Amino acid sequence: MKFLQTLLTLIATVCLAACSNAQEPAQLNTMKDGKPALWKVTGTKPEQVGEAYLFGTIHILPKDVNWRTPLIDKALKSSDKLIIEVLGLEDTQNAARIFSKLAISPNQPEIEQRVKPSLRDDLDAVIDNSNIPEFALNRMESWAAALSLASAQTNNLGLDSSEGVEKKLVAQFGEFKKPVEGLETIEQQLGYFDTLPETQQRDMLTSVVEEAAETKTSFEKLFNAWISGDTDTIVELSEGGILEDPKTREKLLVARNQDWTEQLDKKLQSPGISFVAVGAAHLVGPDAVQAMLEQRGYKIEKIQ
Repeated sequence: MKFLQTLLTLIATVCLAACSNAQEPAQLNTMKDGKPALWKVTGTKPEQVGEAYLFGTIHILPKDVNWRTPLIDKALKSSDKLIIEVLGLEDTQNAARIFSKLAISPNQPEIEQRVKPSLRDDLDAVIDNSNIPEFALNRMESWAAALSLASAQTNNLGLDSSEGVEKKLVAQFGEFKKPVEGLETIEQQLGYFDTLPETQQRDMLTSVVEEAAETKTSFEKLFNAWISGDTDTIVELSEGGILEDPKTREKLLVARNQDWTEQLDKKLQSPGISFVAVGAAHLVGPDAVQAMLEQRGYKIEKIQ
């Protein structure tokens, strides 16, 4: 999976760095309507009395996209609570403060020294297009610089975090006067990147530079797979990129899925229905949350 594709299906905090003001929408070759995948989870053991819907998301979407379906609306109305990856992203000042606290460290090498010489001209072009001052990137750890530049690329496509699925769902559950819970904190989620070895962080930065020219195509491919419910294509997209490294995959995907499965298992041992909306990469492939819940005896049914 390309680095940008990975972020948009894996990390809810993708927009902390550079997505505050979306540009005019690009002419994207994306579908306007569709049926994103939706699963229902029910228990098969006496203690598994709860139910859940699992819905994979892309954390930033184009405007004027109809991803809602009658089945999704029915599931939302019947659910007692919403569970998302991270709470508190609507408080942009606090989120930015947390990002800065983790991202900025003293005595960082200049950003150009963190990519191979043959990529430095390309890096300069990416920085110029990002509108992020180079001195700011020089102060960031490599993961944060990579995340900032990738976020700027989504901004350049006209993608707006206010159009994200989670934000719409949180607003709706507010109207329902139903609770919203999170599986991770902002600090936890950014911490997964912050604790990666420097070699892997620089690989992320390299990917952002090398893939810059493909940003639009990569997003279109991912978005069209998501909105059409094409989980097989999402699996194919997730087999490469930064998740190809076993240690990175374990940290950014597998371990988190295991933690979420543990949390959901506990919640499902109480009555009620939860609507769980998390990045689509967490709900596809052999390490998916559904597979882990199934191992614990739950019945998983793809209903859309």
